[in-house]
Amino acid sequence: MTYDQLYEHILQYIAQSLDDKRKACLILGAFMEFNLDCLDEGVDPRTIDMTGFVNQKLDELEAK
Repeated sequence: MTYDQLYEHILQYIAQSLDDKRKACLILGAFMEFNLDCLDEGVDPRTIDMTGFVNQKLDELEAK
């Protein structure tokens, strides 16, 4: 799963009409899947820095 795919999963979960605790569980599950995918690709999740990706998404929001 890529950063963009993780982001899209989280957006979909937030948009659902579920209670916040269920949304949180879905988001945690997506993040766990992301971490497992990283391990499958030989990437240690502890070495991932999402700062650039998060800043890019924030910049996109501010540009709108």
